[in-house]
Amino acid sequence: MQEKPSRSRHARSRSRSGSRSASSGRRQSLPRVKSSPRLVRTISADLDISQTLGHLNLDGGPHETIDVPFVKGTLNVTLPLEYLKKDVLNLAQALRVPKWYNKKSNTTHLKPESVSMTKITCALTNAIFKVQYPTLPSLLLRVYGPNVVNLIDRDYELQVIARLSSHNVGPKLYGCFTNGRFEQFLENSRNLLAEEVREWKTSQRIARRMKELHCGVPLLPFEVAQGSCSLQRLDKWIKSISGSKWCKDGKNVRKNLMCKDWPFFLDAVARYRAWLDEAYQDGPHSLVFCHNDAQHGNLLLSSPVVPSAATPVSSAASADTCDSLFPTSSNVSLEQIIRPSNQEKQQDSKLIVIDFEYAGANRAAFDLADHFCEWTCDYNSAEPSKADASIYPNKEELLNFMYSYASHKRQPQQKSIDEEVKDLYNDVIRQRGSVNLHWATWGIIQSGALNEVKKEKAVEEGPGGEKYVITFDSDGEEAGADGDDVTEGVDSDSFDNLDFGRERMAIFWGDMLQLGLVNKEELPDCHDVKYLDITFL
Repeated sequence: MQEKPSRSRHARSRSRSGSRSASSGRRQSLPRVKSSPRLVRTISADLDISQTLGHLNLDGGPHETIDVPFVKGTLNVTLPLEYLKKDVLNLAQALRVPKWYNKKSNTTHLKPESVSMTKITCALTNAIFKVQYPTLPSLLLRVYGPNVVNLIDRDYELQVIARLSSHNVGPKLYGCFTNGRFEQFLENSRNLLAEEVREWKTSQRIARRMKELHCGVPLLPFEVAQGSCSLQRLDKWIKSISGSKWCKDGKNVRKNLMCKDWPFFLDAVARYRAWLDEAYQDGPHSLVFCHNDAQHGNLLLSSPVVPSAATPVSSAASADTCDSLFPTSSNVSLEQIIRPSNQEKQQDSKLIVIDFEYAGANRAAFDLADHFCEWTCDYNSAEPSKADASIYPNKEELLNFMYSYASHKRQPQQKSIDEEVKDLYNDVIRQRGSVNLHWATWGIIQSGALNEVKKEKAVEEGPGGEKYVITFDSDGEEAGADGDDVTEGVDSDSFDNLDFGRERMAIFWGDMLQLGLVNKEELPDCHDVKYLDITFL
């Protein structure tokens, strides 16, 4: 298997005419100079996991490191496009990106006017560009968003990427700079559409690929010791919000967190966490390596799959699956789910998972619950921040995914597959609260609402040490380069992060009410609660 929500996308592009000129609210104050020298950053891909996850029967491997080129410099995507392209080429030269650098000189031989940059939309954490040059392989340029320092541990993310590379997972990493990196662009691939993840066979394929990630990338000892990475981030993000003036304003809390005040929100989170802890007795061995952001834009198809039946087909169940959790009236062939044809399995490799910014140790049910919650969103729609609770997967759709997941690369164990699916089904319901709290608090921080001061001018340093005086437009907004083209859909500049967070809180409160962890009297301002099925098997 191979930055919201990461959330970068490869999609069909449409032309957007013209780039912003130097007069659009900013100017270059000093001449261009060549890029800073290339350094080498050694990133650990520690594979010594013999003492980590014995229940997966994995053999410990040697300690490995990967040397990644690194340049101390910042790429400013708000610069006019002609300057941005020069900086991109300077960085590619300094990092010695394969095929892109001049082996005979320290300066680039490529012409900025021949560079084409396509901004990839539906990237809600970072600015993402496809960078093209005639006869050269395309690059994926990822420039970190302005609030990402509060969202993502970039050092850990790079460790994850190095480890994935050692397992042949994900695109190649060509080099990093202070606020971004260059990666391999996966040519001829496209991201799944929101409606495609609902397709019966496609959902099974996603489940199998997710299982391969969960059992194919071993956790390291410190990851097991620290526990759920999503809960760690939630604690960090809540602490950041608690330390701001934003949460002291009752209007902010009532509007965006849909409750009376910040202390009540903290109390409700504590109730949910205590309920969650009481439900789990299996300890750290329940953790696996999770993607934690498996929404449709992070799922690519490298080539078309052979068409197959889009709806379940009836057939007689075998003796060992006669206790299927599917209702008898559903007319579903469990055999076809848990024993897919060789042709089906051979095509699984065409599905590629990208963007591991939020990856790490977690319960498998968190990854599944997050994916299912993403069914309610369409980031290419007219209202990309909205969540439609009515299209959350129904029981049959959930079981289709979970039987596919549980049956794939199945380890010998005492439980029947039906018991395993039942436990997983119930755990997904428990983990929905974690998922929605995670992205609700993410939305607040990503929105920049916690930033108390907005500068009218700023001096910024380019990748070669050159300085720019950035002058903001009269309305306080920066005018930046979108690129030569832009793909269809929302991006980090246009996405309504606060509205997205409200939608996630509406689902969280619906679960909390149905679980009996809060009551309606405690939520007097909560008028738009969204209710999902909370029935445990």
